[in-house]
Amino acid sequence: MALGINTNVASINAQNELNASKSTKNEALERLSSGLRINSAADDAAGLAISTRFESQISGLNVATRNAQDGISLAQTAEGGLDEITNNLQRVRELSVQAANATNNDTDRSALNDEVQQRLEEIDRIASQTDFNGLNVLDGTLSGQDFQVGANAGQTIGVDLNTSARTGDTGQLAFADSGDLDADNFATFTDAVGDAGADAFSVTVGDGDQIDVSLTLSNDLFDQADGDAAINEQAVFDEVARQVNDQLGNAAYASFSPDASNDDADFELRSTEDLTINDATITGGNPLDAGDFGDATTDAAVDDGSLNEASVDTVANANDAILRVDGALDKINGFRSELGAVQNRFESTITNLNNNVENLEASKSRILDADFASETAKLQKANVLQQAGISVLAQANQSPQQVLSLLQ
Repeated sequence: MALGINTNVASINAQNELNASKSTKNEALERLSSGLRINSAADDAAGLAISTRFESQISGLNVATRNAQDGISLAQTAEGGLDEITNNLQRVRELSVQAANATNNDTDRSALNDEVQQRLEEIDRIASQTDFNGLNVLDGTLSGQDFQVGANAGQTIGVDLNTSARTGDTGQLAFADSGDLDADNFATFTDAVGDAGADAFSVTVGDGDQIDVSLTLSNDLFDQADGDAAINEQAVFDEVARQVNDQLGNAAYASFSPDASNDDADFELRSTEDLTINDATITGGNPLDAGDFGDATTDAAVDDGSLNEASVDTVANANDAILRVDGALDKINGFRSELGAVQNRFESTITNLNNNVENLEASKSRILDADFASETAKLQKANVLQQAGISVLAQANQSPQQVLSLLQ
């Protein structure tokens, strides 16, 4: 190699190697100080994009976990209110059983009834005022709630808490929007009756199921009295009530109370558990011709079996209150079972979310985090190379001095 003074190739090579070792050392120091393998897109553009997506998913899943925990808290709040309502119902039942005893006089039952009414008012208060973050959870208005339990849109759990625990709703039998039968609390249907014959009617529920009840009227059921129809047979109406009960099973019970002093008869249908008949119709099978006998009107009063009408001021009412409370307790227990299932589902969801977060964190760590063993080894190597480079550069810089010896 030629010996010159204008270009020191050895020095240039030594400088380049020294800069490379310095860059390696700085990179190792940055990774060791930050704990990250990727500190900028230049380090690993694809890895940075993937780790950023993982971070978004992890953040969303952590929020979803808190959402699920809030759902559990809401269910626990509702269950706490139902627990206290259950205690009040148990007390009402105790008082009803006590009032049904023959040893009590009217004054005793009146005193017992006072506490019953206070307990029922407290049940209404609990149902109306039990809320979670401003949402009432026991008045039947919290329906169609979607809890966001995922990191992405649409990853929800739908919960319906549309069961009301108010005394006016427990044990309810409701009719809604009917053609021939129109009732919220009372339903009235009118049949023109005259000559004795056969009559039938059916109740059609919203899902298409039909309850058929046939009524055969004997010739002596209606007597003509000055052109008006008068009811004088109880047995036929009792038979209709029996047939209705056979069709409805244990969900409700019916009774007829004809009044021979006028043209009206009360048909009372009581519910012992929640039973909703949507879009109900009552249709006549073989309507009778009124003829010369005029019209007879049957008013069907539908008692919804709810607790707000319960009282223990008489033995009959006390026995009725026992049935109402039993129906309400069944409904409350069913509601609590639903809440327990919701809590268990949220618990399972939280476990699954935590597993997802753990796996994503591990994947992100493999991409993003620095390997300290590897980086410390690189640092030591860079230190040695840097020290060697400085020494070699010093010697390379001395090479031009050798030219001076040739000029002496």
